[in-house]
Amino acid sequence: MVIDGTSHTDAEFTAMTTGGSKFAVTPVVKKSAAVQVADQLVAAIRDEHLKAGDKLPSERELAQNFDVSRPTIREALAALELAGLAKSHKGRGTIVTGSSAAVATWGVEVLPPQVFEARLAIEPSLAALAAEKRYPEDLDMLEATLAKLEAEFAETGAYGSDLPLHRAIARAARNPILEQSLEEALRHVGGPLWSELRRRALAEPNVRGGPHGGVTHGDQAHQGGQG
Repeated sequence: MVIDGTSHTDAEFTAMTTGGSKFAVTPVVKKSAAVQVADQLVAAIRDEHLKAGDKLPSERELAQNFDVSRPTIREALAALELAGLAKSHKGRGTIVTGSSAAVATWGVEVLPPQVFEARLAIEPSLAALAAEKRYPEDLDMLEATLAKLEAEFAETGAYGSDLPLHRAIARAARNPILEQSLEEALRHVGGPLWSELRRRALAEPNVRGGPHGGVTHGDQAHQGGQG
């Protein structure tokens, strides 16, 4: 589709007909203040007004310049850090790490705090349902998933990711709506910072401890597979 001499994909526009004339419109997208701040900072990186190694102004200065609150600035900077475009250093502030080439496909829709909020709302319910239903085949799947994670730890001294366990618990809950909701949240946990956060969290000694000692097939009265 060509509009004003510019070529666009059909997916970007919806044709609207009125009074015998047809024209293209773009969907209205509502963005949070934090997303708008992040978008503007990324645009500055893309246009090379900000380059790798540049230090961003302080949170207070950014908040004043954008006329938003400091928590909004923190959300925006966290989004950039998760995308690998900036890095926060204690005592030094936030440094740009991305280049114009790295932001070619930038688009922020969901911010890190929103992902954490969603997972905190969804995963306890999934775990409770899995514990209540306790289908034997699901318990076997959980055992196998745990064994694979422990084998990885024994070989490398670290866990690459605990997401397979989260997904196994979600499947064991046997609620496709909640499971899909979790998958939608997990879709946003890519990027180098998420990987580093997981690595640090899984490196804590108490992650491998705890009283559960693994998945158990006990408590037969709660076997969900028995009706």
